[in-house]
Amino acid sequence: MKRLAIYVILSVLTVSAFAQQYQPRWGDYNLYDKVKRITSVTVYDGANDMNYQETFEFDADGKLNKYIRKGFGHEKVVNYPHEIEPDSLVRSEFDKDNDIVEKLQFNPDGTLLHSTHYAYSAPHQLLMTIDYEYSEEGVIVVRTLTEYDKMKNVLYVRKYTPDEVMLLDEQYTYDRYSNPVKRVQIFFDEVADTQTKTIEQRKYKYDRYGNWYSQQYILNGSKRYTTTRTIEYYSHKK
Repeated sequence: MKRLAIYVILSVLTVSAFAQQYQPRWGDYNLYDKVKRITSVTVYDGANDMNYQETFEFDADGKLNKYIRKGFGHEKVVNYPHEIEPDSLVRSEFDKDNDIVEKLQFNPDGTLLHSTHYAYSAPHQLLMTIDYEYSEEGVIVVRTLTEYDKMKNVLYVRKYTPDEVMLLDEQYTYDRYSNPVKRVQIFFDEVADTQTKTIEQRKYKYDRYGNWYSQQYILNGSKRYTTTRTIEYYSHKK
């Protein structure tokens, strides 16, 4: 029986400070256990950096007994039933398919800090999230809509004020290998009545196995850097 072993060597040709950004990922990436309970949620930003990661642990009866959140150099552990902690508390609700449908984050005084609501087109097939950010008085200050494709890639991100004034409009495009090829980002300044537009592009070269060996990063039409990697394939008998 033959097994395929892949060895990857990365080399980067740098012309800017962006050289460390390769193979960017965006959005949520979920893991499930054998009975289809969600066990991990990892959220990436547009620079291939992990924004935060949430881990869910269950007891022998299948009930959630521990929630762990890591991000920004901090780690938060909540044991269930909920403990009173000095920092904010996160509570999550799941549907019959063990997909998360609502996540609420509270301040220590019990006021709501942030909430996320999840919509699915089918079990485990995330379609959209709606995020709300709240002021200290518990008033919604920002609403964010995020849409996903069937591969769980982010398609659109749109931020609004409570008066439905758009603050941000992001659109993402991917190739057939689900690698990001374009991001168009527009910031709206209502006070100054201005728009700031940024266009990121990535051009790939692929080998016959569908793995990219060259990736060029272009910012607003200017070539910034190229990332290359060498992939050697070995087959051997067991």
